[in-house]
Amino acid sequence: MMRNYMKKIIGVSIFIFSLALSQGVVTQMDNGSVDYSAQAINAVGIGFVPTNAVNAGQARRMALRIAKQDALRQLIEIVNGVTLTSETTMSGAMVDDVINTKVRGFIRGARQVGQPKYLSDTSVEVEFTVPMSGISDIMLPPLTVAVSPANNAGGPGAATALNTTTGGVTGLIIDARGLKARPAMAPRILDQNGNAVYGPGKYDRKYAVNNGVAGYSKTLETAQKDPRVTGNPLVVKGVATSGTNRTDITISNADVSRIDVANRNSNILNDCRVLILLD
Repeated sequence: MMRNYMKKIIGVSIFIFSLALSQGVVTQMDNGSVDYSAQAINAVGIGFVPTNAVNAGQARRMALRIAKQDALRQLIEIVNGVTLTSETTMSGAMVDDVINTKVRGFIRGARQVGQPKYLSDTSVEVEFTVPMSGISDIMLPPLTVAVSPANNAGGPGAATALNTTTGGVTGLIIDARGLKARPAMAPRILDQNGNAVYGPGKYDRKYAVNNGVAGYSKTLETAQKDPRVTGNPLVVKGVATSGTNRTDITISNADVSRIDVANRNSNILNDCRVLILLD
């Protein structure tokens, strides 16, 4: 049984890895993944029929329950590995009992993806997912900035439509390819003096929770079509990474001025209309 279990783990990992390659910026972990592009965390659980099952119907129900418990356990492990900031991972944050309790409670509400897979060896596979917005709501500091009246009517999509019509900048794309940058839930954009151009206090918390602090993509073509920035995004080249986790991106001071002008006119930072390109 253990050999079959290990074969299933390898098979699930290969499947998820293949899926990750085609779906954007995804961090692959054992039995699951963190999809920073889709803002979702997924895990696959495996359940075997216990020896005390009295009939086939009970066996399936018990295996399914075990698989769900395994998936939720995997989700907790995966969330522990999520990079929060340039210096912090969720495993460090969850040392706090209050945060740990909130995160575990949120994961218990995970949604099943698709139907269970009943396999020939009587085992069951189920996939569960949680949106990263729930983790963001727990982890992001309670800081807010004023939302301009022009953009208060909707989320990033509404603001984008408005700015496309008026010919303004609709978002910011930071090209961090070639810098060995990594994704995070709360990245920052820095100037060459180390000052935060974009980070806590620079965006509206509601937008950050619902849509993520920043989006991620691997190609400029895909990024330009992303609803977060689509229309007329400003593209800026990153010059370095910062922090132990290499998630904060440094840009040139000259580009900071360009971003300041775009933000004053279109409120792109406040509305989290920021997308980062990674390798």
